[in-house]
Amino acid sequence: MRDDTTDTKEFYPIWKKYRPVVLKLMVDSLEGTPQSYKFSGHEFADANTRKSAAFSFKLETHKGRVLHPKKASVVASDLMAVLKQSAKATELTDASVFYFVLDSQFNLTVSSKLAETASEEGGE
Repeated sequence: MRDDTTDTKEFYPIWKKYRPVVLKLMVDSLEGTPQSYKFSGHEFADANTRKSAAFSFKLETHKGRVLHPKKASVVASDLMAVLKQSAKATELTDASVFYFVLDSQFNLTVSSKLAETASEEGGE
């Protein structure tokens, strides 16, 4: 995962544009119900410089870090880069574990779990 904005990729502007939406999904998910938002696929396709890139991803984050890191997609990495710049996102991820899933239909689903619960289940 990237820690700075100098190495951002093509999807960073999309996530930056929708940062308020993602933050609202995060806040609303704290009530225990996963929240979803449908993106326009053309925005991701237009930003894509690789014709064979997959856009879908699953991302689990807590305290500004990706949990269970694998080779992260550029789409997920750029989302993390935007979240790391947000004081509100940092505050939220310090207290809870967040799960972000972007499916092949460009539906972003955000869910959360209190950090203490996640730690007891071996989440960290």
